Amino acid sequence: MRENDDRNMPTGYKDYPNPDAQSVTLNLTKGAPQVGGLTTGKTKKQGKETIIDDYTIAGADLAKAESSPNRALYLSPVLTEDIHISGIPTITVRVASSKPAANLSVWLVSLPWNDASDAKITDNIITRGWADPQNHSSLTKGEPLVPGTFYDVTFELMPDDQIIKKGQQIGLMIFSSDQEYTLHPAPGTELTIDVDATRLILPVLGGAKVFNQATKKY
Repeated sequence: MRENDDRNMPTGYKDYPNPDAQSVTLNLTKGAPQVGGLTTGKTKKQGKETIIDDYTIAGADLAKAESSPNRALYLSPVLTEDIHISGIPTITVRVASSKPAANLSVWLVSLPWNDASDAKITDNIITRGWADPQNHSSLTKGEPLVPGTFYDVTFELMPDDQIIKKGQQIGLMIFSSDQEYTLHPAPGTELTIDVDATRLILPVLGGAKVFNQATKKY
């Protein structure tokens, strides 16, 4: 059922994922510990950014923070039109850990965060996903990480069908331990992200043309 639909009058679609959805590759521009960018444009020489694991900080607080050493946050421009996401987003993070094991968490959020008491989870969290970098080459067999060595970790986020309203920004938040969903190792592990080699593939109705139109700065 579409967000805010009358329960007895849901919006109908041809299928799920919506057959009009096309994969849009989004690249990053650096900004940690403040905020970086999320763009369809090609980026290079962005370098690397380091975050510090701390499960005691809630994901919502990380997403709302203007600056934090505990997450990397990359934002689209403010949407001038609605964007309809339908399908399974996929992310590739090139990451190195300071220890042989680490959590890797990703939230896709809609900002500014809605703190109203009646806010729905979909008002703030578009979708999210988690990975164990030790399984970078196999989902069934892990291996200890070599500290300081970069690995490409590719995984799917949870399936989604949602309309992100104009006036919002789509944010890709990368952090380590998720207070709600992962193990809670002692804080302090450092994850270093290779910004140039990290990318998000987002299923958007109308594809890159629609995404670029909705994020065009006037």
